[in-house]
Amino acid sequence: MKDKKSNLTRRSFLKATGAVAAGIQIGAVAGAGLAAGSDPSTLTGWQHLGDNTQFVDRSKLVLKGKPYTIVGETRRCEYVESPFGRNSYMMRNMMEQRREKMKRQEIEDDYVRDVAPEGGQRAEPSGPQKPSFPELNSFSGPLLDFYKKFPEIYELDKIRTESIMPKRSEDLKKYGDYYTLIDAWANAWGTSERITEPPEISDFKLGRRSIPDPLPFKSPKHASELLKKVTHHFGASMVGITKLNPDWCYNHSLRGSKNRGAYEKPEHWKYIIAFGVPHQWEQVQSNPNMGTSSDAYARSTIAARRLETYIKSLGYAARRHSPMDGYDLVAVPILVDAGLGQQGRHGVVVTPETGSNFRVAFVTTNLELEIDKPIDFGVNEFCTTCKICADICPSQSISHADTNEGMNTRGYNHWEINQTSCYNYWMQSMGAMGCRLCIIACPYSRKNNWLHALARKADTGDPTGLVNDGLTWMQEKFFDTPEAAEYLPPPDGRFATFRDPPEWLQVSKYLDMNPLDPTKGQ
Repeated sequence: MKDKKSNLTRRSFLKATGAVAAGIQIGAVAGAGLAAGSDPSTLTGWQHLGDNTQFVDRSKLVLKGKPYTIVGETRRCEYVESPFGRNSYMMRNMMEQRREKMKRQEIEDDYVRDVAPEGGQRAEPSGPQKPSFPELNSFSGPLLDFYKKFPEIYELDKIRTESIMPKRSEDLKKYGDYYTLIDAWANAWGTSERITEPPEISDFKLGRRSIPDPLPFKSPKHASELLKKVTHHFGASMVGITKLNPDWCYNHSLRGSKNRGAYEKPEHWKYIIAFGVPHQWEQVQSNPNMGTSSDAYARSTIAARRLETYIKSLGYAARRHSPMDGYDLVAVPILVDAGLGQQGRHGVVVTPETGSNFRVAFVTTNLELEIDKPIDFGVNEFCTTCKICADICPSQSISHADTNEGMNTRGYNHWEINQTSCYNYWMQSMGAMGCRLCIIACPYSRKNNWLHALARKADTGDPTGLVNDGLTWMQEKFFDTPEAAEYLPPPDGRFATFRDPPEWLQVSKYLDMNPLDPTKGQ
């Protein structure tokens, strides 16, 4: 009988060594992937690399057909439809009521002083006054009309005022110390600069002077190429250009204008430069309670201010629209028109470079420019099956529907979210307030390394949808995240975070404080 060890032939030896070599290669690829994933230089929010960060060739992604399905008569956006807009109307309403109350009080004071019996005085209210939401009929104008049409939103706004905001004040007293460093981080990015004049004045002024005569460009193509390059150097990671659709302008008073009513799109708002800046990765991945938008807000705003001044210096009208200076425009459809990305299930735009992990600013101008085209890299198809953002949403504001059929806003069909319940959750979160969970949980919001670049390329080139399903399955199975309810305030939740915050946001590590930690059940 032959020894089995002696049966190793040349062929079997080659097979065995081949298998070993293949195993080594697989291990090497896995190790390289792990290294790429942990390399801080690949974090999408770490820094920009000039125009090299816009690495996607959009000419290969040009959409065949129209990017929108028009299902009825289109219209412009009413400011009162936004929770932010209603808050603005509400503050104005309250100021008017306060002025009326002061007038009545002056009359009453005169009566007490001149008419009432000696020693007569008004009875002052006693005890702490809990904030109460005004009764429906106490509103006027667009706000009253809106609430009568949508009484369910009136009830949600009332809950925010009477329950959520007082509860948040209590939570801040109890847990506020724990969020000291994230508050400091957010405040450090703060800046202030207002637009105080309407477009027909401010857009044509450079400082206190009128803009100079326009310099001649060789062509709109040369103008676009130049503006894209300087916008990258001003801090933007991606840039796109389109003509401005009047439907994307808010139907409310312009910044700097004394006219509080509707306005026509200024004639010199012909083109719009759209650009985005990613959040710094380490803190934004610890959303919602230990993250902030302030870093990307500030950088996109600064880029917008720089670009506005640059265009005006060339002799053309320009006006910035940014997180810290305000918008006169609706952001999402402009980003789609400018070819920067596609709208996702969570209501915001997904880009090939950074997914949803970015903040946007715009500059409107009369400079003739070459425009970009809308793109399609599979987001619509991906979002029909991937429901990670809907599953993780603490306020259940994102739809679980299989398609966006029937979701029609102002005559356009697209994914919709419940903006009011989303805004209500913002008011419950700690730290810099807000949420951003859907942005960071989106499978497209990944590090800019070869591994995720390969996955993106494979997904866009896969007609079967298997890559789509596989990527979603891996994220759900391999990455442990809190349940949606855990992000809520105590006692229902524990102010959880999507990922643990970086050590430089942990108060007890650096400050001589011992704050209550709600994530530990304190």
